[in-house]
Amino acid sequence: MVIVMCLAGTVYGQETASVKNTHAGEISFGVRTTGSLFSSSGNYFGVGAGWQVRYRIDDKLGSEWFADWITTDIGGFGYRYDAHIGESMIIYLLKKPGQKMRFSPYILGGFCGDYTKIQTNLYFDDEQQMYLKQSKDRWSFATQLGLGTHFNFTERFDLSFSGQYVLHFGKDIDSHHATNSHGEKYLQIEKQGSALEGHFFFTISANFVIADLSRK
Repeated sequence: MVIVMCLAGTVYGQETASVKNTHAGEISFGVRTTGSLFSSSGNYFGVGAGWQVRYRIDDKLGSEWFADWITTDIGGFGYRYDAHIGESMIIYLLKKPGQKMRFSPYILGGFCGDYTKIQTNLYFDDEQQMYLKQSKDRWSFATQLGLGTHFNFTERFDLSFSGQYVLHFGKDIDSHHATNSHGEKYLQIEKQGSALEGHFFFTISANFVIADLSRK
């Protein structure tokens, strides 16, 4: 009887240790800084901010729900504004991700909805013979794929870095420099038919585990 009790205690202890060592069920909240390179706006680099919520399905798989607002200065002639909201799946590449003071590399990919607005600064319009501003906007759908890594300061706090390529499906919106009758350069915006638009997207985020649904 004593031997059975000892064996049961050993098994229970192993199961408890196994549960404690898993990250399944963890929910984390993070804030992030974003950067984006839009080729359609003249290869200018946009900077923004956002937030994200992650849910760890198990040690090898997780999901990330995010929202971003990005502003791009188009050479001093106007601005591009982009809003992203979407979800990505995360696949971890190491056997034991989440260890303290270690990197946890991963592959991520998913989809998002996107709103884009391009607005000019004040310029002289030859057709209307007056100074005015112009703006055009669009909604689109996008998919993204990339690589990233966490650096785990503790089991509950990490700093994350990622780079992705985002491909948008929808109506195209583009801008380029033009010159008016006064010899002044200004930004000309064109909204065209359906087209694909791709850009590189980078994030740096700080994340903290706020809940554990598995009740470890």
